[in-house]
Amino acid sequence: MSADEEPGELADDLVTAGLYDPGAGDAAAMLELLEFLVDEVGASIPELVQAQEDNRLMSLAAFRTIRPEGVRRTLSDTAALAGITNELATRLWRAAGFPDPRPFERRFGDPDVAFFDLMRVGAGMLGDEPILQLVRTLGNAAQQIAEAEIALVRTQMEAPLVAGQRYVDAARTYRDLVAELFPRVVDAIDTLHRHHVEAIARRYSGARPSSTNVVPLAVGFADLCGFTGLSAQLEAEELGAMLATFEGVTGDVVAAVGANVVKRIGDALMFVTNAPGVACALALDLIESCASARLPKLRAGVAFGDVIVRHGDFYGPVVNLAARLVAEADPGTALTDGSLHTRLAKVRGRYGFVPVGRLSLAGFGEPVEAYQLLWP
Repeated sequence: MSADEEPGELADDLVTAGLYDPGAGDAAAMLELLEFLVDEVGASIPELVQAQEDNRLMSLAAFRTIRPEGVRRTLSDTAALAGITNELATRLWRAAGFPDPRPFERRFGDPDVAFFDLMRVGAGMLGDEPILQLVRTLGNAAQQIAEAEIALVRTQMEAPLVAGQRYVDAARTYRDLVAELFPRVVDAIDTLHRHHVEAIARRYSGARPSSTNVVPLAVGFADLCGFTGLSAQLEAEELGAMLATFEGVTGDVVAAVGANVVKRIGDALMFVTNAPGVACALALDLIESCASARLPKLRAGVAFGDVIVRHGDFYGPVVNLAARLVAEADPGTALTDGSLHTRLAKVRGRYGFVPVGRLSLAGFGEPVEAYQLLWP
C-alpha cells in the first residue's frame, strides 16, 4: 500500500482485482495476508493476481527471496560470460532437468554464470558427454532434495496454519525459512557429500578401474507384500505414516551395517554392499525389523557379482537376478542363488541356506538354482 493510500482503498483494489471477497468465511485472514504481501513484501497487485492463479500466495514472499539479487540475464548472455556455447548451455540446462528458457527470458544471475563456468572446466578435463551425465545426476539429486523440502514444509507447517486461517503466519514462515535456513542447506549438502565420497570410495578398494566402472557387489531388493491392495484401503494419512515407518526402519537397518540404499519406489527398496555375507544377514534383518514394526510382511532377493555402476545407479545381470528373486520370494522370506550359496556355504555366518529348487526367471535362459536364507 502506498503512503497516501487508505486501507479501504487497498481493499477496494483487491476486490476489483478478484483477490479479496469481503463476504468469504476467511475474509479477515485473506485481507491480512494480502496487506502483508503489499506492505512488507512489496508485491504489486498484478503480481498477486499471477500468484493467485498459480496457487502460491502463501509462498510468494519466499519465492521473491529464493533467488539471489543481481543482474538478470538471458541464457545466451550467461553462456557467453561463462565461456561456453549457447548450445552447450542449453544441453546442460536440460540435463539439470529444466525446460528451455525463452530466448529473451531473463532468469539467470551470477550463480548461474559460476555453474556454467564450472561445467566448462569439467568438460575441458573429461569431455562434454561425461559432464552432461554428471549434471543429470546432480539435477536428479537436487530435484529430490527440493521435493522433500517442499513436501515437509507443506505438511508440517503450512497445512496446520492454513487450517487455522493463519495465512499471514504461513507466508512469514515461508519467507523466514528461505532467508534463514535455505543458505545453510548448501553447507549441509557439502558436509554430507564429503562423507559419502569418502565412504563410497572405500567400496572400490581392490576393484580395478574400467571404462564401464564394473565393481563386484552384492545387490538386494526388498518390498512389502500386499502393499497395492492395502494402499487402496488406507486413508492418505495412514498410508503416509506406514511409508514413513517403512523408510525409517529400513533406512536405519541398512545404514547400520554399512550398506547403501540405492533407491526407493514406494513400498520397495534396493540396497548394495561389497560384502555378500552382510547382504544375506541384512535381508533377514530387514524382514525381522519390518515385522517388529508391525508393517506388512517383507520379502527380499539377494545376488552377488560384477555390477555396472553408472550415474548413481546399478546395472547388469546380477541386478536383474536380485530383482527376479524378490518377485519369487514368499512373504517374510529372502531368496538367493546357487553362486552366492557356493561362495558363503562354508562361512560361519548369521544365516543359513535351504534349497528351494530351480526357478524359471524372466530374462534368464536356464532355470536358476535358488536358496532361501534363514537364521541358523
